[in-house]
Amino acid sequence: MKIIRTHPFSINRVSGLDEWFRHPLAGLPSLSSFINNLGEVLPGVTGDKLAVDVNEDKDSYFVTFEVPGVKKEDVKIELNNGLLTVSAEKREKDGEKESSYSLTRSVSVPDGVNAEGIAAKLEDGILTVTLPKQERSKPRTIALS
Repeated sequence: MKIIRTHPFSINRVSGLDEWFRHPLAGLPSLSSFINNLGEVLPGVTGDKLAVDVNEDKDSYFVTFEVPGVKKEDVKIELNNGLLTVSAEKREKDGEKESSYSLTRSVSVPDGVNAEGIAAKLEDGILTVTLPKQERSKPRTIALS
């Protein structure tokens, strides 16, 4: 005598069509996977934002953005209500085919930044924005007496 044991909740597969009816979108790529692969089509693009890195030393904060192939005149930098916003537009022409795309990234600026001393430099596809610290926000050493 042969005994066959099955799990009571298992679903027997009738056909490949049966699986499709249960999960019709299973074979399609997700939207997040599409956005993550966008960099293959548009180099330097990470999703829909510019890649950014933030560092600091005792005198300044440094915010660097990757903007490969973007010209100086196609970059816009704004500081508004403690928010540093960089927008870049890239235009490409290949024969008769012309394409363009724009990207934006905003970074919160910490308190204690000297807004009048902010400087920006674009070199080899890297935009560096220097945010100098105000004198009162710089760290200082206090001597023990």
